[in-house]
Amino acid sequence: MTLLSGIVDRFSVVALCGWFCAASALAQTEGSARLQVTLKDYNGAGAEHWTVVWVTTSSGSFINTLWKQGPIMGSTHWNSHCGTWYSAKAGSTTVDGYSGATAWTYSGTNSPVILTWNCRNAAGQLVPDGDYKFWVQYAEDNGQGPYTTSGLLWTKGRSSATYNYANQGSNFAGMQVVWTSLAPAVAPAFSGSHAAGQAIHVNGTGTVHQTFYVAASTNLDLPIEQWTLVSTNQIDIAGNFTNVLPVASPQMYYRLILP
Repeated sequence: MTLLSGIVDRFSVVALCGWFCAASALAQTEGSARLQVTLKDYNGAGAEHWTVVWVTTSSGSFINTLWKQGPIMGSTHWNSHCGTWYSAKAGSTTVDGYSGATAWTYSGTNSPVILTWNCRNAAGQLVPDGDYKFWVQYAEDNGQGPYTTSGLLWTKGRSSATYNYANQGSNFAGMQVVWTSLAPAVAPAFSGSHAAGQAIHVNGTGTVHQTFYVAASTNLDLPIEQWTLVSTNQIDIAGNFTNVLPVASPQMYYRLILP
């Protein structure tokens, strides 16, 4: 529990204690992202199966290939079967993960596809916290194959999270991403405030997606059980929060409480 003690009137904040610096929006949290996708036999052909998985930013900027089941990276045949990936990688030849020959069945290593990304780019650097997308494309040796429409969006941040996705037609099923953060949880803390009319605007920092409550009292010495809950919120993706709190008395004290 973190305490912000402020004497507030209708016009100004007279005193403020417990000042904290805001978290960086470019934080780089250690962790890993596990992807699982079941590939479905969409036309029953017994031809060779090609499979690729890659990761991009939320806006589609290519980061790295994480799975390649098929011929060598430089083969032009990829453009005939997995053209979406081939265009996205724009000449990249690195694979950070599994690499194998074409398969003949949708079983074993070929399906479900299960991989874990350590959140490093092709240069081995930890990527910043933010939104990312996994993409999967596979094909039989008879033309372009299907790919995950719009990508599988997930968030890398200080809090672990699990994402499940709807099946996509007769192609993809059982899709899930599990982001496991290795960062210790950070208790929410106030970083500033200002009075506005009959309210006080407070902001602060904490662990992404963490839910918290704001309790208020005119008496700092009251047991916390007797404080009044006046607001709740959740830390945003950048690790910040802003709450607008009522001022029912010329002097109020506020505390942050975790559920």
